[in-house]
Amino acid sequence: MSSTAFKIEDIFGVKGKIVVVTGGGTGLGKAITAGFANNGAKVYITGRRLEVLQGAAKEIGGDIVTIQGDVSTKEGCKAIADAVKAKEEKIDVLINCAGVIRGWKTPIENHDDPDQVADLLWEGQDDDDFNYSNSSVYFITAALVPLLRKSDFPSVTVIASIAGLANQRAMGTVSYGAAAIHLGKLLAGRLHPMKIRVNTICPGIFPSEMTGKNESREGHEYNLAEGAAKAAKRSTAGRPGLPEEIVGPVLLLSTRAGGYIDGALLTVDGGRLMGAGINDGLRLAEDTYI
Repeated sequence: MSSTAFKIEDIFGVKGKIVVVTGGGTGLGKAITAGFANNGAKVYITGRRLEVLQGAAKEIGGDIVTIQGDVSTKEGCKAIADAVKAKEEKIDVLINCAGVIRGWKTPIENHDDPDQVADLLWEGQDDDDFNYSNSSVYFITAALVPLLRKSDFPSVTVIASIAGLANQRAMGTVSYGAAAIHLGKLLAGRLHPMKIRVNTICPGIFPSEMTGKNESREGHEYNLAEGAAKAAKRSTAGRPGLPEEIVGPVLLLSTRAGGYIDGALLTVDGGRLMGAGINDGLRLAEDTYI
């Protein structure tokens, strides 16, 4: 066995990799972008707001290319893929991090009222809402398959949510919870003949635009929406996740260290889901955050 076989730079290294991060300008996507760029990867970040992407690229530094685009439609995904193809002959890593979600159209006050719930299930979602939540992961992955196939070590990671695993009463939209997780599993099977690994990460509460403002590391002060703050306290750590706590698992799945991981589902929630399954189920109804 080589004495260099287990050096961190060999098994976790991303230097020279070409990476695409959807939703790479804010929240978890921005942290993931920094994790790759700060370690020598070339990163393409996508999002609808060009100024946000450019601001993130300037703040992070390194080799970051911004592509303004919308992953919520098939046409938008093709346009993003075409922009990458115009500059690269291959990509090594795709991180599906863009949060594409629409809430209930008719929210209710009492999730224990069977009449209200029945009305919510029918009136609260349209067929277009399901398409909106499902299209981004599927179509951007499919559009970039030709470039992924040219990599010696291709990897796709889907950033989903434990909202799709915890079957709480005060539920978020069904389309959001159901979409990314199952798509990740199905894509792993469909891309198996091409030797493209696909894995899914389900984060718990991390500071982002979906849960509130960014964290202040000193003193662990967080500015979260009230429901998200309550949910975060019910994790083992008693707080939201830190940026490095999502970047680490993503790098694992994208490097040699994770080379034998395919079709996996990894929860990164501080033990939040464990609490929901043991003694926290009823309290989940206090808010719509997992």
